[in-house]
Amino acid sequence: MMVCAELGIAECEFTNYAAYIASWLERLRSDRKEIFRAAADAQRIADYLLALHPDYAARHLATTITAEDAPAADTEPQADSSFAAQ
Repeated sequence: MMVCAELGIAECEFTNYAAYIASWLERLRSDRKEIFRAAADAQRIADYLLALHPDYAARHLATTITAEDAPAADTEPQADSSFAAQ
């Protein structure tokens, strides 16, 4: 449903919430690691679908740091003054 909202799809109806939640509760009770697998799968699916949408892909590319924007590999990191020697 969040992907539908991001892509501007108004008609993203999901019915029978109770059965959906009940099925997830059953799966989570039998395998506590399932939530992590499901979340990873959902993220991959969302990334795939959003990458296919030209407007979203353009916005995402505009906010991604490019290689030219990144600091040079031979540049030493700046020291944080809050951790100065005492």
